[in-house]
Amino acid sequence: MYHTGIEEISLSEDIVQEAFAIASDKWRENVPDQPEAWLYATIRNIAYKHLKKQKPARLETDDYLVVDARFTDDHDLLRVLFGCLQPAFPPKVQLVVVLKYVCGLKTKQIAALLASGEDTIQKIIYRWRAEQSRDDFTAVEMPENISGQKVRMALKVLYVMFTAGYQLSDSGKLSDERLCEDALSLLQEMMKMGIAGNGEVKALYALLLYNLARAESRTNQPDELTTLATQDRSRWDQEMIAVANHYLLLSQKESAFASAWQLEAAIAYKHTQARTFDETDWPGIAKLYGKLVLLNSSPFTKLGQAAALYFGGNEAGAIEILKQLNANRFFQNYHLIHCFWAKIYVDRNEISNALASYKKALSCPVNAFERRFVEREIGRLEVVGKVNAPFDN
Repeated sequence: MYHTGIEEISLSEDIVQEAFAIASDKWRENVPDQPEAWLYATIRNIAYKHLKKQKPARLETDDYLVVDARFTDDHDLLRVLFGCLQPAFPPKVQLVVVLKYVCGLKTKQIAALLASGEDTIQKIIYRWRAEQSRDDFTAVEMPENISGQKVRMALKVLYVMFTAGYQLSDSGKLSDERLCEDALSLLQEMMKMGIAGNGEVKALYALLLYNLARAESRTNQPDELTTLATQDRSRWDQEMIAVANHYLLLSQKESAFASAWQLEAAIAYKHTQARTFDETDWPGIAKLYGKLVLLNSSPFTKLGQAAALYFGGNEAGAIEILKQLNANRFFQNYHLIHCFWAKIYVDRNEISNALASYKKALSCPVNAFERRFVEREIGRLEVVGKVNAPFDN
């Protein structure tokens, strides 16, 4: 009953049973291509009807996705997605609306993924509601010719959608495997429809496969968070990486120029080709990031560029970028930048500064795995600090 807002177990059971009853009746004539998606949409609709009767006030503010049971295959979902992408609204508004009403993400999730405050996202949604009925987009027909602008926005939506599902849950698994699968399925549907987008569709598909292929190695057997340097690379899915290589190559053949998605996929490719962390082509990755920031200057891209520069031996260049990011309000409360500073201080043997940075990271929103990792590093450094206290400046 994910994202439905139904809290009672007994009611959840009733809703699921009702959905199966509807399925047993309708599927006698024709079983849908995606039975699980059909059931999921049907359960969501039944749940929404219950909420509408019981808690009408909550429906005005909470994050409920209302998808008709007819819109269950990838083509229909893609049609609804494109229907939400209305050029009359700024790109960020379009992105927020799709993430909320098509992907079913909570306001807090959207804010974190877009490096924005929750209040900013809430204002965007409120203003959009004032100008647009959220039911209108479900009736939009799939356009024959989809503009490049809409394709690019759709790809950004699918990337953020995948990222939301790719994050680690408290159990060490994908936080929402469904979101990852949906993003990949919709990209496949775009390819079936012949939507190339200068090779960007295939490039993004390759990038997501590269990421998914390495997902399990983010934690080790004792269920501890691992760094890229300590990941067990034997757990990387080489078959999936090979498929990603294939689509990246196809993407490059389709494109007239390198897109941001191609550059990100190329960076992921370089990571997957390194047998060990020390064999990583950091200068090559830093060069790709240098091109990427010209196309996508987001703070997350710049953080990746800083990491590539630092591990490639350009500490001064990395620190210059980190100082710029420190001025970003969102990044002041983003644990990874503080962990990055801690890494630099550890390498300099500035233990007290490293401890201060790790403690700042703990004050940021982190999941259980991240918290245990930071606490473990703090404990290790406190021991080192006691040993080196007379020499530690």
